[in-house]
Amino acid sequence: MRTRRVAAFALAALFLCAHERLVAAQAGAVRPVGDVVDHAPPPAGAAGAAVDPEGALEALPEESMQSLFNWAIENSDPETLRQMAERTERGAGTDDDASATDAPANAERVAKTTNTARMPTRRELTQEEMLAKRADVKEALELLASNPSEQQFIKQAVEMFADPRRSEADRVLALEEMEELVAPIDNANDLHALGALAPLLSVALDVRGDAPDAVAAGALGVLAVALSNNEKVADLVHSWRVESAGPSGARGVVRGAGNVPCASANLKTARESVASRLGRIALGVTDEGADDSRISPARRGKALRALSSLTRTHFPSRRAFFAAGGAETLARLFDARDEKTRKRAHALATDMWVKPDVAGGPASRGYPPGRQDEELQMARDLTPRLVAALGAGSSDAREKAMGALEAAVERVAGEAGAAARDAAARGHAGEALVRLARFFEAEAAADPDTAEHALALAREASRLASAMRALGDGSAGHEEL
Repeated sequence: MRTRRVAAFALAALFLCAHERLVAAQAGAVRPVGDVVDHAPPPAGAAGAAVDPEGALEALPEESMQSLFNWAIENSDPETLRQMAERTERGAGTDDDASATDAPANAERVAKTTNTARMPTRRELTQEEMLAKRADVKEALELLASNPSEQQFIKQAVEMFADPRRSEADRVLALEEMEELVAPIDNANDLHALGALAPLLSVALDVRGDAPDAVAAGALGVLAVALSNNEKVADLVHSWRVESAGPSGARGVVRGAGNVPCASANLKTARESVASRLGRIALGVTDEGADDSRISPARRGKALRALSSLTRTHFPSRRAFFAAGGAETLARLFDARDEKTRKRAHALATDMWVKPDVAGGPASRGYPPGRQDEELQMARDLTPRLVAALGAGSSDAREKAMGALEAAVERVAGEAGAAARDAAARGHAGEALVRLARFFEAEAAADPDTAEHALALAREASRLASAMRALGDGSAGHEEL
């Protein structure tokens, strides 16, 4: 489907100017060559007559078709014409005199535009070439007329995935297509205007409790892509609320940025926020905190992806997440049996520690929940788990754990950072990092293709181990680098 759309857009770019001149020529009896001038409007009886592009194409005389393509050449980009000229010289050995003879009327204007532009040779088209070009233009017009825009595709996808009467396979297919469509930031920004964001959130969060697991997972995947590095979509998603009554209640309402009070103002509003709901789905629990066996690992993973995209840089959502117990949620994700979940949780914690919410402060100074530097305090509490993660799992999992540990002990400032470093020292992080460096060195020796990366990780682990030993974590005398 996407290949077909791209082909149509490419053909549109090639034929747009020529097609417009073609229709103008047929409607107003104006030949599309030479200087553009204003002409008297057609008679009143003909003014409202619609011009059929295909009929105009069929009825156009051959000499007019020839002029049409001559006009396209004359009004092309000089750099493009230069490249065409070079290809012509290489392929056919064009005669300079012929080029001079056939130069268009506006060659002097083109020459002023660029000193390097040269006009290609222009010759009369044969009958066969004229018919072939006419067929190409007609095919392009038909393709453009039958090809909907990406915004239309998004609307069609919403109609499919939001309709519970459709089959699960059709709904999942529509969401897979939509995930591809919202990757461009402009399309993601249009979701609310197209009426797609509210139904997407309703299905992703399973507001009505009847969304099949695969459909809800697909919607979460679309949401994660749309939110990626997109502050505008994050504002709109954060403003979404379920209405208790009314026809839109089942889908919720996107109120728009600035129209929603602080979601972390109290526990109720915090728990109703999208960030908090995503956290519960990532854990696989109900709103009451009980395990929900209906939520598959795939769905939990996509919820965590969406949560990461939403809270990585969007502080209002992050505050709501922490106000609803986000620190405990992340701690449970750190302890997940699934390695992929642990890696994503480590990556999210790293992002939060690298870019903390600077508008927060301690509770003793009157800051409300969600703005009490929860992500910084979390560094102290989760550091022991990170030290343990250095010695288990795949190379990638250990790399993610080391990155999170580095952020906790080196990027978190103030009392929280000092507490995280103390926790790392008490957990003998230096010893764990020494062993990790040796693990990466062994990985480098075993796989030459990844040796450079593995050795870089070994050096980083050694550097962190030295920093931990300097803090006096007790590793000196046990194992030396």
